[in-house]
Amino acid sequence: MIDTLLVNKAKNKSRLIEKIDDSWREFVGRLKQSIFSIPFNGEYACLIKGDYMLVEGYSGLLLVDKLYYKHKTYFLKTPVKYCPFKIYGAYDESGSFRDFVSEPEMGFHYLGLSKKGHAICTGDIQYLNPESLGLLKEACLKIIKSLRVVNLESLGTVILPESYSSLTSILSEKDEDVKYKFEKLLNQNLIEEII
Repeated sequence: MIDTLLVNKAKNKSRLIEKIDDSWREFVGRLKQSIFSIPFNGEYACLIKGDYMLVEGYSGLLLVDKLYYKHKTYFLKTPVKYCPFKIYGAYDESGSFRDFVSEPEMGFHYLGLSKKGHAICTGDIQYLNPESLGLLKEACLKIIKSLRVVNLESLGTVILPESYSSLTSILSEKDEDVKYKFEKLLNQNLIEEII
């Protein structure tokens, strides 16, 4: 009852105050859109890329020295090496894990391009949702081990430095079948079977 009386006695609010109130709400809304929820506690290296927080899970050597095809493994005669290679967990603004990315982008198993770059294809790698730094690092160690072997029958986007141009040109050709790529690798003496 008293509320009704107070509402009836209230004056109309000022248009100026209404505009100030609306602009303040818009300002706060924009601020909220650019604030990240931290995915987990502790000290760790991270960077912001677009709408994602990239949390470092691995920093060290990238070594790609084997190729797998038709149940056989082959050595790459010129292995791909890069250091420091970093793998990051990509978390959205709410702190939810999305996928893995690397810096620099280098290797044979990348997915399509997005705002944060190419995501790493994790294929059959089993890992728990990285809700802690420990789980993120554990998953990244599994990924770096799997990146060591090029699965010729499951190639993603191939991204390599210019010094590996023959390997890049053979493996990134989308219109050629896997058998033909394999034969080219053998004929150009780029691989040898592990005995």
